[in-house]
Amino acid sequence: MFIYMIKSVYGPQLYRIFSQDDSSRGRYYIPGNLEYYSNSLLSLFRGLYVFCKWGSPLILAYAYKNNYFSLDGLCSLAKLACLFGFVIVSTFVSRGLGRSRDPLYLEFIKQYTDINQKKNSAEKQKFLSKYDFEMKNWNPDFISTSRPPLFKNKVQRTLNESFLSKIKYPLWRVLSIICVETFGLRMMYPGVMIQNLIGNALLEGRAKLIEFKKAKRAVIQTADNCQNKIDTLFVDQRNRENFSNIATLTNNNLGSNGKYLVLCCDGNASFYEVGCFQIPIENGFSALGWNYPGFGQSTGLPYPKQLTAASDAVMQYAFSLGFKQENIILFSWSIGGFAVSWLTNHYPDVKAVIMDACFDTITPLAQQQMPKFASKFVKYTIEHNLNLNVAELISKYHGPVTFIRRTQDEIISIIPRVAATNRGNDLLISTLMTRYPSIVDKDTIPYIRTWLSAKNDLERTKVFSSYTTENIQLCESILRSYASEMNGPKKYPVYFGKENEARKEIKLAMAVYLADKYLLNFESSHCQPLSNEFFRIPWSENSMRQLSYSF
Repeated sequence: MFIYMIKSVYGPQLYRIFSQDDSSRGRYYIPGNLEYYSNSLLSLFRGLYVFCKWGSPLILAYAYKNNYFSLDGLCSLAKLACLFGFVIVSTFVSRGLGRSRDPLYLEFIKQYTDINQKKNSAEKQKFLSKYDFEMKNWNPDFISTSRPPLFKNKVQRTLNESFLSKIKYPLWRVLSIICVETFGLRMMYPGVMIQNLIGNALLEGRAKLIEFKKAKRAVIQTADNCQNKIDTLFVDQRNRENFSNIATLTNNNLGSNGKYLVLCCDGNASFYEVGCFQIPIENGFSALGWNYPGFGQSTGLPYPKQLTAASDAVMQYAFSLGFKQENIILFSWSIGGFAVSWLTNHYPDVKAVIMDACFDTITPLAQQQMPKFASKFVKYTIEHNLNLNVAELISKYHGPVTFIRRTQDEIISIIPRVAATNRGNDLLISTLMTRYPSIVDKDTIPYIRTWLSAKNDLERTKVFSSYTTENIQLCESILRSYASEMNGPKKYPVYFGKENEARKEIKLAMAVYLADKYLLNFESSHCQPLSNEFFRIPWSENSMRQLSYSF
């Protein structure tokens, strides 16, 4: 008993006790006064630590100016540190005393201590389905051993550069690292900072998924040097009937959508508890959600190298759940397009890719948020530290892909809510140029942009009809002919339509027709939940030779 009392001092925080039957809800763990006030004080100390860490340059400058680095000043700082240390230790002890008087927490810490040392996944899963708690010290349920090539940012080459450039760029390199470490990463991924503000929403979202959807929680460990622990949630619908609201996704001859796994990559301020993870579940698919490094209960920070290592570990975990690569669909929202596009380069045989509200590259969006005079430095900082080059990565993928554009998007549009400035346009055009270089080029891109600039569905329909009405059947005939001649997996680029280059109107019609097939327009803002009707099958040339294309 004494051992468990000691473990209560530094044991994990207990959040909720889940219901073990379908007829009732679980209940939140309500700590006693001593534990509650101790936790509040410890949270205050954590906030002060974070403030001191990221404000250290200013704090050190203030200390130097006020002579705190002299002998007398250092003695004063040492006394202050001892006082803080005594208060912190006392707070931990008082928290332990408060927990040791609570039978619910004592029962939890007993089971936690015993089960966390075991390798039996069934026992650990049963425990995770019973309690929701702080998981930073939970031993991983799955350890990835796959070590794909590390993500690399752009490297500055100083050969053949002027003398001033050879001085400027090393200085920029140092300044860019300081900017990224202090505020840049957190501006790009504000979810690292806001998670404490929305903690109750995350707890409630996780509780609903575990209690109502029987989701299975697991901590997986990455294979890179950081060995981050990534918090995941898996909803298995392989043995469930199709939902009635997904007729657009399947036909009557197909089995359950649950045999396909949708791996979800969320935005820069969303979590699997409250993000796009819900959409495939509502559509009857099995789904795997995960929180980026530094988000929720995941450790680390969402630097590109850590994020890509985490996404690879999640993919390896998906394989361990019994899903093959060809039965996995990658689904991203917003900045999640980076993780998805990186995965397509290393797992090219995934079933399909669906990218919602994604951009081509983060650079112009970052420049928009900073002073204009710093534009070149911002570009350098992004490319050499946070190079989220979605368009470059997705262009190497040869499978079916759909882009969903929010026509009233205020986040990834250079001018908020103006469709013509949406960076999703550039992602679409870049992909089409890579796949169909003889169709989508400098001659047809202006017409595609005119179609993309239309303010609503009615205007887009008019523009589309004006380009394609007389030639749409010919476009379909060309695509159908190409599809029938395909042998084995298709590879891009393809050059069908070259014989029609002399007829500009056919080339133009084909370009706009292809753009319409790859893009879905959702009349909404950036953060509005995606409607189920837009979670549909990506178009591909193969679909031209099928009565209906399906998963």
